[in-house]
Amino acid sequence: MVTALIGGALGGLVLGYVLQRGQLCFHSAFRGVLERRTATFKAWLLGAGVSAVGLALLAAVGPWRMSTSLPLNPLNNIVGGLVFGLGMAVAASCVSGLFYKLGAGMLGALVGLAGWALGELAAGQVSLGGTRLLAGRETLPTLLGLPRLVVAVAVLAVIVLVLFLNRGGRATRRWQWSWPLAGVALGLAATWTWVTAGATGTGFGASTVGAASGVVSGSPNWWQLAFLIALVPGATIAARTAGGWWLRGETRIRYVQLAVGGVLLGAGARWAGGCNLGHALSGVAQLNLSSLLVVASMIAGVAVGRSVQRRIGGHGPRADPAYRSLVDG
Repeated sequence: MVTALIGGALGGLVLGYVLQRGQLCFHSAFRGVLERRTATFKAWLLGAGVSAVGLALLAAVGPWRMSTSLPLNPLNNIVGGLVFGLGMAVAASCVSGLFYKLGAGMLGALVGLAGWALGELAAGQVSLGGTRLLAGRETLPTLLGLPRLVVAVAVLAVIVLVLFLNRGGRATRRWQWSWPLAGVALGLAATWTWVTAGATGTGFGASTVGAASGVVSGSPNWWQLAFLIALVPGATIAARTAGGWWLRGETRIRYVQLAVGGVLLGAGARWAGGCNLGHALSGVAQLNLSSLLVVASMIAGVAVGRSVQRRIGGHGPRADPAYRSLVDG
């Protein structure tokens, strides 16, 4: 247990620091790409490509047994992704965003995290009854019948080419990393979480699903718990040393939005089999077909949430100035 706690803490500290320095909230990334503010989305895309190569190398030469794929269950993946996306729109944050924003002084994130835990526990009592497909061929490399490293390198090359042709986008604060730096750092940090997980006997890297239910059932994943908790001080170190620290509460409506959005985040992640970290970072880096489907569903959920917010006469939760998404130049 001690080894797992140390490994999880080392993984969380690094990723928390990177998330804060790059302001890498997945809600900002997915909402931004819908509104033609693509810098955070580009950082995520580059990070996913870098970590895809990193995980492929770990699978080829690493001494540990690691998870190789996430189940493809279209019903669960789509419904869970849509609910998670709606939760991001309501809370104006993803799950990892709540952790790193808490580390940067947003005390209201605690309300969102409480809702997330409750949502996961509640969703665990409801089965969607979906069917698993393509067992044994649930990743892009296995579906194509090609070596994982070859496919990962090809995916990264395509991502770099596309991003090179669309280089616009800038950070909004002087201490915030540019999207290329944030993307490379995200990819390396994501790979690092898998190194610390594998070295301590845990088979999966950055993720949040199962944390709350594991504690309640009395069988917690100690690496995961330490990882999630360490995201907070990792972000605090970044905010206090580089910039972005702002200790404050929220308005009453924001507390409601965080609570409701948090419940949707927890439920959606449980049904989808992964959250923005488990699917949109670790899962995409594994080149999982299910993760690609979940990410598309998350973006659709954000789009639906934003559309509803506009129709009822508002623009949704107003993110605090310190946490607005990156904007294009």
